[in-house]
Amino acid sequence: MWGDACRDGGLLTVALLSPSLRAQAASFRATGGLFTFGADEHGQLGRGEDAGGGRPDGSSAGSGAARRLTPARVALAGGLAGGKVASAAGGRSHSLAVLRGGRLLAFGCGEAGRLGLGDQRDRPTPSAVPLGEAVAMTAAGGAHSLATTAGGRVYAFGDGRQGQLGVEPPGHATAMSATGHRCCVLPAWVEALAAISPRAVACGGDFSLVVAHDGSLYSFGANSFGRRGRHTHALGEMRGDLGRCG
Repeated sequence: MWGDACRDGGLLTVALLSPSLRAQAASFRATGGLFTFGADEHGQLGRGEDAGGGRPDGSSAGSGAARRLTPARVALAGGLAGGKVASAAGGRSHSLAVLRGGRLLAFGCGEAGRLGLGDQRDRPTPSAVPLGEAVAMTAAGGAHSLATTAGGRVYAFGDGRQGQLGVEPPGHATAMSATGHRCCVLPAWVEALAAISPRAVACGGDFSLVVAHDGSLYSFGANSFGRRGRHTHALGEMRGDLGRCG
């Protein structure tokens, strides 16, 4: 994955492009508005019930999937109305946003519980993730998500087949995915990282990285081609082989 970020007249533009993940981008105005464009077949742009359907805004369907070429602001409704976006992350077909004040929002594809909303349904508009703590940072992977809280905890949810969640979630937080694998549909605390005070988090397609306050890097999930910076492979269990790089 690679990207570019620039500031121009108070507008911060962030573009994420990957050969394996669909191109997505979001722009943040000083007012805390979130603007999205790109693929929208699962509602990952947060634009509403017409996700994947008609495209009156000049976008194209390309390969049968809705693609919106013009940036548009994501509307926050109901109890989220008036919320200001502090940061956002885009996964393969889902998106996450953190509001000023720490509320975590999720929208798009819900398969494997990657939205953390307790089920596997798609959400075409932003919904608040029931985490119960103020969120500081978030990251979105292929089918999983991470979030850190102001109190220093790391939470994970979604597909954990490669160990990319770093935790064995409690039974009430799990369900069977459409592919017959157990997944985590609610945020689960990664207790193994309780003492590190996370400074940054990132997700690949099926692995995760967490930077500790002291600069140490922790990795967990798939390790083919050495993508985790370690010489071990840990596949097939939700908790995975969480370890420190270097």
